[in-house]
Amino acid sequence: MDFEKLTALIEQIDASNLAYMNYETESEHIILAKEVPHMSGHQDVAQVVQSAPAAMAENIVETPVTPAAQEAEVTVPAEKEGEVVESPMVGVVYLQPQPDEDPYVKVGDRVEQGDVICIIEAMKLMNEIQAPYAGVVTEILVNDEEVVEFNQPIVRIEV
Repeated sequence: MDFEKLTALIEQIDASNLAYMNYETESEHIILAKEVPHMSGHQDVAQVVQSAPAAMAENIVETPVTPAAQEAEVTVPAEKEGEVVESPMVGVVYLQPQPDEDPYVKVGDRVEQGDVICIIEAMKLMNEIQAPYAGVVTEILVNDEEVVEFNQPIVRIEV
């Protein structure tokens, strides 16, 4: 990609709401990322975090703890086994090729390295996400047509 096309692309990304773009061809690989500015009219995150403890302290109500509550066992759901496949980009995830078709993968399916596990649409481009290794799908961590972030877990595959 020549310099003029690259600068035009950077300007388009800068003017858009996108925070990340990964463009790859046989001869080129370009990754663009930008910091997303705070929305105007909203408090800065640091201000909210600093004021939260004081606001919470005013609303604390002490509740007596019963012996039954002391003995109650807290169960934490066990994390499924396997390696997490993360989204390589920001976009909309599609778990099936068409709305009326079966999903690419379901929990319990065996996948081979290179099998398509979903599609992520970014900038009107459909990007096939392939299994990086063979194994069994133990968990699907996103919903169909959900917006996913860069490095967000998509599926878990037990190798």
